[in-house]
Amino acid sequence: KQSTQNPYQAASWVDLPAMPGLDRRSSRRDATALAVAAVAGCWAACGASLRLAAFLGPSPPQLRRGDLSRGIGAALADGRGPAGLASAALSSSSASSALGALSLPQPPVGRREASGLAGVLLAVAFCLRPARAAERPACGNIDECREVGDRKFAEADREKGPIVRLGQGVRYREVRVGPGAEVKMGDSVDISFEVQKTNGDYIYSLGRGRPDMQGDFGETYRVSLGAHDVPVAVEQAMEGMRVGGVRKVEMPPQLGFQTSDWKPEPSNFSGKQRMERYRKLLTGNGLQAGYNAAILFEVEVIRVRSS
Repeated sequence: KQSTQNPYQAASWVDLPAMPGLDRRSSRRDATALAVAAVAGCWAACGASLRLAAFLGPSPPQLRRGDLSRGIGAALADGRGPAGLASAALSSSSASSALGALSLPQPPVGRREASGLAGVLLAVAFCLRPARAAERPACGNIDECREVGDRKFAEADREKGPIVRLGQGVRYREVRVGPGAEVKMGDSVDISFEVQKTNGDYIYSLGRGRPDMQGDFGETYRVSLGAHDVPVAVEQAMEGMRVGGVRKVEMPPQLGFQTSDWKPEPSNFSGKQRMERYRKLLTGNGLQAGYNAAILFEVEVIRVRSS
């Protein structure tokens, strides 16, 4: 009861309302039995599931919550009160002996008792629910989250391969180091390739089996290194590659397709359209001035014929 002298003093105990057919002392005693039944019901249910698992073998069926609910419902249908429910929940010999000495009366089931029994069911269901692993946030504030994001981005970027800068705006990523012979200036090299925008959008390819180039998987393009069969930036990046290696070259327009007379050319209609749109980005379209748009050229060395 709340203290009348100090309204901020914590309550020492709560006076529970009486259940039908019981005085206050019996109600408090029944409430105690309900609390014990909730804990003991979890204990008995878990023990029963373990005994069932040992009996059935290595692949026992899981204990269903409906079975436990039907069992408690049967106790209510028989007209037993909270004490009878506690005895039903504590079916094991050790648990039954713990409550056997209470000798509580068995009043008829009322609305308040039913509410208390619903609380028992919720407590048992909470005990039987699967445990969830505690999840800790990766960061505590926006600065820590930014640092975590930058670190993860740097790790993912390193996994893609190292970046080598050749100067004049040319750089390449070593996607895969080949095990075969090394490429030198003047060699005749068979390659497969894919041309992309710097944002990763596909333009055209050869030998990659892309959807708009069906049937070209395994085809190659022959390059005489130094003869400008590919852009100058690609020739610079290919020098030192090995058979089976892959490099993704980023090149500015000054060292790009303009230096190879726009070779290698796309062989399909959609690739030609995309490449024409890229050329208009460089020259402008009359309404918008052109700009120096870089482009990506991913090359794989298939075969090498030394000069």
